[in-house]
Amino acid sequence: MKMRKLFAGIAAAATLLGGMALGATSAQAAAATSITISNAQAGHTYTSYKFADLKLDTTVTPNAVEVTTATGWSEAIKTALSWNTLDEETQTLYSANPAAYVATLKASSDAFRDFAANLAATGTSTGTVTPTTTGTTTVPVSGDGWYLVTDSYTGNDGSSKKGTQAVVATTLDGMTGSFPVEGDTATGQGNITATGKFNAKNENAPDAPEKTVKKDNVSVDGGSANVGDKLSYTITAKISENAAGYDTYQFTISDVASKGLQVPSAKSDYTIKIDGADVSGLFGFTQTGDKTQGTTTTFATTEATAKQIPSYAGKNVVITYTATVTDEATANNKVSNQASVTTKNGTSGYGETVVYTYGFSFTKTDKNGNPLAGATFTLTDANNNVVRTSTTVNDGVISWSGLAAGTYTVKETNPPAGYSKAFLPTFKVTIKPSDTDKATAIVTISDTPLSGLVTQDKETNAITVENVKNVTQLPLTGAAGTALFTVVALLLAGAGATVVLKARSKNAMA
Repeated sequence: MKMRKLFAGIAAAATLLGGMALGATSAQAAAATSITISNAQAGHTYTSYKFADLKLDTTVTPNAVEVTTATGWSEAIKTALSWNTLDEETQTLYSANPAAYVATLKASSDAFRDFAANLAATGTSTGTVTPTTTGTTTVPVSGDGWYLVTDSYTGNDGSSKKGTQAVVATTLDGMTGSFPVEGDTATGQGNITATGKFNAKNENAPDAPEKTVKKDNVSVDGGSANVGDKLSYTITAKISENAAGYDTYQFTISDVASKGLQVPSAKSDYTIKIDGADVSGLFGFTQTGDKTQGTTTTFATTEATAKQIPSYAGKNVVITYTATVTDEATANNKVSNQASVTTKNGTSGYGETVVYTYGFSFTKTDKNGNPLAGATFTLTDANNNVVRTSTTVNDGVISWSGLAAGTYTVKETNPPAGYSKAFLPTFKVTIKPSDTDKATAIVTISDTPLSGLVTQDKETNAITVENVKNVTQLPLTGAAGTALFTVVALLLAGAGATVVLKARSKNAMA
């Protein structure tokens, strides 16, 4: 018949997207007990259903396979094939054995893909498996045959989801290969590729990328930094191994920086590598926002470059860049940065880094607690670098923010008008993150030679720095009191020396 000539020689399929046509290879002769699933996803349930029996005839050369529709599956197969849209002759020839018609469809054809996607599970399953980790697993089957393997899982929203179904032929008598289909003169048709395995086409949302941040090559994630510090960020995002099963695979990395972080605005200031080789040409570059409101930077494959991504399946894309902490960071006392990956299977969670900034304040007063304007202070770090210089105004408050944790030295360099320059306090301030909340700083003072002039309230932790006009106003407690008595003692000693000198002078004249 003319229709038979059309069907003759057309290759059949073993999986949803098909497999390579392989010559038959010998293996241990045994009925199939399982199908291997590569890229099986953790938490997904894979269930097998036999919709056709396959029987290998080794008495002919080459070996051929007989296809018989499994009991109870005819209507499901016809529905999946949109049976009524086929020509009348085809419907007549394959009505009793519609699975044989499936064997006439090319593995790579849209018709076969549609059939696999639309075939509804019918009857009792032959096996099920729910892997706890992503990787390779097996689903049980009941003997040689052609199977539908369904994929079901629970979505992030708690609802039941269905993944991409697969149609796969088991090994036949323990053999793999491409076998011609054996049939009568009316329904003889193409080939079936028997491999007993397939690559799962559905996957969970991609894993969150790894995000790191360093200062001077030391991690500061969860640590602190000064306004003006330059931080080195690295994003490491894995391309799913499943990408290898696609002709094109869109891959997008998004990086969201909070306000207070100045990230590069040009693609050339980012390095994008796979296995150490520059692959920046694979990704487009877009950016919105700025340091005052936050910045979103996106690296996305184009329609053309997405065709190259499958060759990098299983490999990591590594993006590095340098960003600067700006004054805007003091609004929230931190800068954060989040990276995510988007593929055909959804968007990942975030790889996130957080770097904190801290601050402290103190009030300049006279001996009676009244605020003083016009006092100038400098703040130096542990390396004796001046990081802040400020002068008090009418409220007498000095407030410094955007500081990393550490120990600093505060020095009054110029007093308010009318106050002594001989008794200008210098003291140390230690900033330490709270053990229970890294966003909160614990501030303590130490090393105060004139400690009576620098005090910290035990209840509120408020720091007060006094100025005096002369030595008589120095506190009578602490080191300042000691200084006062030392000065008085020196004055008295000086006065005594003067009396002695005068007495000697009079004696000499007598």
